[in-house]
Amino acid sequence: MASRRAGHAWTLHPDYRTPPVPAGTTVAPGPWRHPDGGQIMNGTYERPLPDRRVEVVTIWYGYALSHWNGPRMPRFTSPLVSAWNPVLAQGLAVDPRAPAPYHDELWCDRWIADALLYGRKPYGAFTLPAAEALRWFAKSGGTGLVYHAEPADGLIRVVAGTAERYAQLFDLDALIADYRGALPPELAEPEVAALEAHRGHSPALRYILSENGEARFAQAPLSVRGLTLGYPPRETAARIAAATLS
Repeated sequence: MASRRAGHAWTLHPDYRTPPVPAGTTVAPGPWRHPDGGQIMNGTYERPLPDRRVEVVTIWYGYALSHWNGPRMPRFTSPLVSAWNPVLAQGLAVDPRAPAPYHDELWCDRWIADALLYGRKPYGAFTLPAAEALRWFAKSGGTGLVYHAEPADGLIRVVAGTAERYAQLFDLDALIADYRGALPPELAEPEVAALEAHRGHSPALRYILSENGEARFAQAPLSVRGLTLGYPPRETAARIAAATLS
């Protein structure tokens, strides 16, 4: 990757969600290297593209876990939103055969559970053994999280989200302005209307405490679903645009 990308400037965006590199030497580093010096790339990297677009790659120890491009949305930022959130919640990898930080089939569930506890995403679902789920319930007291739990094949499935309102969690004015700048009006305005309608609600009120909350969440507009899960709006906007071409 280093030689083919030597003419392009990648900028590292530090994020504490970046998984630690493997200890010892049992895993060989991947092909993504810095063009200057050849150091192993690790973290979230971005570079500008023509036509007001940006390319984003999340890399663990030289291996790309996600790689996408979307419109520039310069106004909106949030500590609850990260390019790592969809990657680590879903166990993504560009090459499924390459080494990855996911140690076992419940790794992503444990990551989601911790991310909710420590304010790294506002809403999510995870499945854990009963003992681990009980420890999570105990830790969640005082965090502002609301959850629904039920048995699932010998484990406990939990859907949890914060009780804080969307208007408290996010700068919706900045996000709405970014969507209007990133998408044509016929695509932007339905998403804007959905975001406006959520200002006074919270992920917990809207999608956990309400009847058929999860089903309602699955039917929510992409801008709302992405934001509620802490996914990057630039990636969501790219998906909205791509959906009209499919």
